[in-house]
Amino acid sequence: MPQNLTRRGALSIALAFGLLAAPALHADAPESIPGATTVNADGVIELIMNTPGVVILDNRREADYAAGHIEGAVRLIDTDITGPEVLAARGAHSDTPVLFYCNGLSCGRAANAAQMALDWGYSNVHYYALGMSEWNSLGLPVVSH
Repeated sequence: MPQNLTRRGALSIALAFGLLAAPALHADAPESIPGATTVNADGVIELIMNTPGVVILDNRREADYAAGHIEGAVRLIDTDITGPEVLAARGAHSDTPVLFYCNGLSCGRAANAAQMALDWGYSNVHYYALGMSEWNSLGLPVVSH
């Protein structure tokens, strides 16, 4: 890399030429999404305990998922969700209760995924806006592998 080209400059060039996929990160992910039920950590626990068949989708990168995720969650990064068939392949059909989460409001991946599901007619969407940021700060259990 030339001396006068910063890392950020190199990243901008790579993004401009399509050499890297643009990250789905947002400085200010929404705290709620119209049409989705926003839940906090207590709401997630209640949903898991009282909603048979709920599909929990962790919308984070592989390394984040491997470091620790909510028990029962299936990893599905938002950029891999190209249509409702991708959600259906994970057991989430249009009327299935589905929970989306990521690293929290600084991430935005769960917001993207939840919005896609709503756009495709999903009717039982739950959005854990605070995500693993809140979950970990509360010391709630995670599964790692």
